Amino acid sequence: MEVRKTVIVYPLSPAWGLLLVIMVMVGIGVHLLLRKRTWSTRRRALFVFALVNLGFSITFHLTYMISPPATGFPVFQNLPLHLCTLMSWLLPIAVWFDWRPLRAVVFFPGALAGIAALYSAAPSYWDYSLFDLHTFFWVCHGFNAVIPFLMASLQLYRPRFLDSVLSAAYVIVLALLVLPITLALRKWVDPHANYFYVFDPEGAEILELFKNLIDVPVIYEIPLLILVIPIMMGMYGIFLLLNRKHLATSE
Repeated sequence: MEVRKTVIVYPLSPAWGLLLVIMVMVGIGVHLLLRKRTWSTRRRALFVFALVNLGFSITFHLTYMISPPATGFPVFQNLPLHLCTLMSWLLPIAVWFDWRPLRAVVFFPGALAGIAALYSAAPSYWDYSLFDLHTFFWVCHGFNAVIPFLMASLQLYRPRFLDSVLSAAYVIVLALLVLPITLALRKWVDPHANYFYVFDPEGAEILELFKNLIDVPVIYEIPLLILVIPIMMGMYGIFLLLNRKHLATSE
């Protein structure tokens, strides 16, 4: 029983910590393996990595949908329209195509959302074995952060200070594009559809706090921008410190 407990994944558990260490080590290993390769080799390798991560996302979604009780993971509440799921689908595109707005989104809010999900995942994702396919939820969200960092460390994407601010605007646009789909689903298909958490925090502690302060759908998320933009600026600052020599010689 004690052995089994050590391989059950939930935030801050030993198995969760082991997963994080493994994912960080994979990221470091990929960086060391590719750093001296040609640009095209780095791009192809990261593209394959992003496709594998997309496979992790698809796998955990299908696993939750077919596992009893399937009603706990309704299809129309879990279409690939949540921010983190969208990032898993967009990462291969961002790696392959040099489009700065998309790369800014996956590097700043995308990676930040992946990290946040590792700490604030709803209890419905807890308590599965480290060796269970359900655990790809944690793996996928972790690599949603690792891959954008590799894009930067391997010089496929060079973040700019302005990107850290504009990326928030890009996500707002993305959320507004998804909102009509959410409204249509709520009206005609599933009244609990809640993409981008515009109607309900669904257990996310920081969103619960904002919802208690501003109990208005969509609007209650606005204070989140005040919180995340400085964090994303800090992400840029860390990148700048780690890459200042390269930036000085290349720009």
